[in-house]
Amino acid sequence: MNRVDLNWDDNEVLPDKLRPDVEFLFGRMSSATVEMVDPHPGERILDIGCGRAIDIVNMSASGAELIGVEPSFVMLSHARESLKLDGTNTTVLQGIGESIPVVPGSIDKVLCKGALDHFADPDKALKQIAAAIRPGGRAVIAIANFESLGFKIGKMIFACRKLLGIKNPYKRLPWEPPPDHTIKFDYPTLMKMAGRYMKVEKVTGVSMLSCTPGWGDMLAALPAGLTGFIVRSLDGLSRVFPMLSDVIVIRCVPRRSA
Repeated sequence: MNRVDLNWDDNEVLPDKLRPDVEFLFGRMSSATVEMVDPHPGERILDIGCGRAIDIVNMSASGAELIGVEPSFVMLSHARESLKLDGTNTTVLQGIGESIPVVPGSIDKVLCKGALDHFADPDKALKQIAAAIRPGGRAVIAIANFESLGFKIGKMIFACRKLLGIKNPYKRLPWEPPPDHTIKFDYPTLMKMAGRYMKVEKVTGVSMLSCTPGWGDMLAALPAGLTGFIVRSLDGLSRVFPMLSDVIVIRCVPRRSA
């Protein structure tokens, strides 16, 4: 059984310097997720695996009641600092997605961004998410797609490099899930797992080609205006073809109320 890392820190995984593709990906992932949640005044919204509470801060002006749940003591400290700096008055609790510390059927909307593949038991977490939502409520899940177009191209590039005898410069290839991931998500896997407990009513993609070998360096060498046009254009394509996008965002309704 996988153990929960109570001292996990995203400082260990964030690159020292963000290239344009990854910087756009992070920002667009947050905005697309919050757009899908669509917070309204009076709604009770739960962010599971809230990390630094960035999305809570982004929703703070909505008038919704916001609750964050995070297992790591370190990330809870980051979250409370973010909320303090923003002046946001909300609740962040220590907890895990497999045992959500709320009354079943008491949450209007659940948000889980970039966290489900870290959970010890993602399937159990999805069941808990479905149970936490009141009738008519929604869940929004955003997750990295490890079968994205960018990763498929990267695999082909490295296969060619291997044939040419070029040494691999990476300790871990971008399309290989990090050690702290418990499952490799792609479009079919996410849809199948979420579909056990919820009906998926909307799907969108975020960004395309991020983390493809050499892509970020090429974008960094271009004029900023041209780089912005390229990444925004690819993001538009990702919304049409979410199976090929870097991140998949889904909105679901529990089957008992579908």
